[in-house]
Amino acid sequence: MVELVVTAEQAKLLAEASDSVEIVDGKGNRLGFFARRFSDREVATASLRAAAAVPGRSTAEVLERLKSLGDQ
Repeated sequence: MVELVVTAEQAKLLAEASDSVEIVDGKGNRLGFFARRFSDREVATASLRAAAAVPGRSTAEVLERLKSLGDQ
């Protein structure tokens, strides 16, 4: 595995990120993404939702809903 050492300022930005961070080079070329870790609370919430007996929506249903919103 490759290890990349970031500056203190970069480390602070990554640590405080509330969402994924896109990593680009000096020319703006996308190099990848930094995904923050999930908190214990987020993992617990996802586990509860996955175990719930409430049926979800299919990808097709979600896409149809999104398309209908664009028509308004």
